[in-house]
Amino acid sequence: MQVVTSQLSSFSEKSAQFSKNNQVPATVNMALFATYKSNEEAIDDVCHYIINNLSDIIQLPELFFIDDKTITNNAQQLMQLNELCKQLITRISAELRPFQYVCTSLVIDGKHQAVLISECGVVATQQQIQFCPRYPWTTLADELNIVEIPLEQGIIKVAMLTGDDASSTAIVDTAAFSHIHLLLVPFDIQTPGEVENHLLSRAAERKICIAAASREKSFSNESPVDDSSNLNRHKNKQKIKQRKSTGFIADLPVNVGLFTQNDAQEITSASQLSVSQLIVKHQQGKITKALVHSIAAAS
Repeated sequence: MQVVTSQLSSFSEKSAQFSKNNQVPATVNMALFATYKSNEEAIDDVCHYIINNLSDIIQLPELFFIDDKTITNNAQQLMQLNELCKQLITRISAELRPFQYVCTSLVIDGKHQAVLISECGVVATQQQIQFCPRYPWTTLADELNIVEIPLEQGIIKVAMLTGDDASSTAIVDTAAFSHIHLLLVPFDIQTPGEVENHLLSRAAERKICIAAASREKSFSNESPVDDSSNLNRHKNKQKIKQRKSTGFIADLPVNVGLFTQNDAQEITSASQLSVSQLIVKHQQGKITKALVHSIAAAS
């Protein structure tokens, strides 16, 4: 897999000034936003959030405005979706402030890919790298794009993964070994293990911050649980508990006030973290906000 690193072009005189500064900001203000609306109403919902909030990066789920992904397998509906994505880019970029970004996945030129949108429109893309059953029609890429994006306080390196790419240990590790500070994941959760057993373990082992957004889903536990309150001893009914799974923001356990830029390498070279040491904020409802300490990630 080829890794390509690029720096976003300057958006203004102010961003040009910061783009020459290699300082990594101490923190990045993250937000997960998961609307339960569809199509134009979903776009309206996101635009309303942007107007009324100051998050640096807003992470949306994969194709956040579509509930039923199977419609993408219809050629005519796929063409309509492509046009809706163009409208989405225009509308969202018109509301974004300088140094503010939205990450989601879209269909552009018939290809499903993660995108980073700024006030200037789409400034970075990442096509799917491995096959995903939800989008069997899309062209796959063999490149992982590492993007340096300017924020008000400096520059961070990010990678984006969509489809089922974040479920690949090899792909996530490739991003981490490219010294990213933040992994952005617009996805559609398929199993609870995508959060608890995989992405969080990658964040801990590789010491990277992760923001992953998905529409909330419920999964049945494999083992039914006995209903002990049932008074009928002859017919002990069983209940299947539903388990809700969502996205999350994973931060590294650093009191950033005690550290400077020169200490970043020492912080990240410390002994391996466990998942329990991560500062994890699970996605709750429409809006989930958290700071991530980018200075502590990927020395």
